[in-house]
Amino acid sequence: MSGFHTILVALDFSDSTHDALEAALALAAGDAASHLHLLHVVPSAVPPLWTDEPSPLNLRLIEQSWADAALEQLAKLAGSQSLDPARITTTVVVGAPANEIVRYAEEHRADVVVLGSHGHGLVRRFLLGSVADKLVRQAPCAVLVVPHQTLRDAASASTASLSALT
Repeated sequence: MSGFHTILVALDFSDSTHDALEAALALAAGDAASHLHLLHVVPSAVPPLWTDEPSPLNLRLIEQSWADAALEQLAKLAGSQSLDPARITTTVVVGAPANEIVRYAEEHRADVVVLGSHGHGLVRRFLLGSVADKLVRQAPCAVLVVPHQTLRDAASASTASLSALT
């Protein structure tokens, strides 16, 4: 038994989505009672309250269309898995990704949050911030960050070159 009964998988539909989902499924495979929560956070289209410029667009309608499209993608991902559909919950929320993932993990008493990394370098992470970094510091549970394929390839190449030297 893995000890991870409630597994929250934060998915952003990037190229690391399938790797994060595979890692979560591996965690769930050891526990027949585990439940996967597939979560996508849609960024808010509504400007901050302190702005004084009204928007000519119906931003809530735009957010809703983004959320509907994301829910459709989550349903496809959930349907393509070998787990019983009763063991998968799909949810889309609107807001700041790290904050919303932490909130969801707290509300659903997640045992672990699984997400993929993007393979950004240190400078880019410093400039852009990182959801994974924030989650590691703020999540109420374990966080499993699945390295981006480029990082895994680089690690494999390093290991192979070290092995060739010995």
